Amino acid sequence: MIILGSFLSFLSAAFFGFNAVMMRRGVLTGTALQGLSFTLPLGALFFGITSLVLLTPEDIEALDWTGAWYFIGAGVMHFLIGRYTNYKCTKAVGANIGGPIQQFTVVVSVVLAIWVLGESINWLGWVGIVLLTVGPLAVAKEKKKSKVEKLEFEFKLVEGYVYGITSSICYGASPVLIALALEVSTWQLALYGAFLGHLAASLVLLVIVLAFGLTDEVRATDKKNIPFFMLSAVFVFLSQGFRYVALALAPVYIVSPMQRTSTIFRVIFSKIFNPTTELFGIWIWIGIGVSLLGAVLLTIPEEFVTALLSS
Repeated sequence: MIILGSFLSFLSAAFFGFNAVMMRRGVLTGTALQGLSFTLPLGALFFGITSLVLLTPEDIEALDWTGAWYFIGAGVMHFLIGRYTNYKCTKAVGANIGGPIQQFTVVVSVVLAIWVLGESINWLGWVGIVLLTVGPLAVAKEKKKSKVEKLEFEFKLVEGYVYGITSSICYGASPVLIALALEVSTWQLALYGAFLGHLAASLVLLVIVLAFGLTDEVRATDKKNIPFFMLSAVFVFLSQGFRYVALALAPVYIVSPMQRTSTIFRVIFSKIFNPTTELFGIWIWIGIGVSLLGAVLLTIPEEFVTALLSS
């Protein structure tokens, strides 16, 4: 189950990487609020349909209120606050730089998983987490002034760090809430939990838009950005679907760090689709290599480590 969960986490990271690139194109001239206005309702729709297809009424009734509130809390924290600040970070510094800033997610998830869930980790796993956390930070060295001046957007590093760290805290805490929800429900309800999270986040967003008179900003969405927001919604749906199921099959300390390999896919897809709106260079590829090594070490079973040490 852990191996399958790790594989699904890796697929989730790949889809999230492509989602980040598509969203990057949208927020270049659009806003984070406009992006949320598309991805949240569509996410609720996609996960709602998936739940209706895969689950029976008896399955859904098996979810008690404790589990439901955990799913709702995780949804508002991750899909609304985390995603909004992620979009703002991406708009400020780009997807390639935003990814490394958000590696702090790993630290938050692992600390909470050990503290709240009582999960344990072997020494190779700790080495892997360090590599996953530190390795991608090399990407941040690709911010030389001469390169920044050639970019087709205004580079705001401080703003990127503020929003990036905020999104990291939300992204790091939400897997623990999901794991708590799955402790009092069945793994089949993971996708239904994603629906509840998206629905709650969408309703809170609607209240905020109406209460603060932000409807004009949403209506002002440039038509050329809509396809990018739509594609982002599709790929984030796939990413979150695999993520929720992975959390039902594998510990948080494996799923969360594995998802940070999305940094790798951000760079690859950015090179293809956004070559003039991102930074590229040797430090980015060094970060990718270190991240991959960290991901491999993290997924090595504890039994294998024990057998290796005793041989």
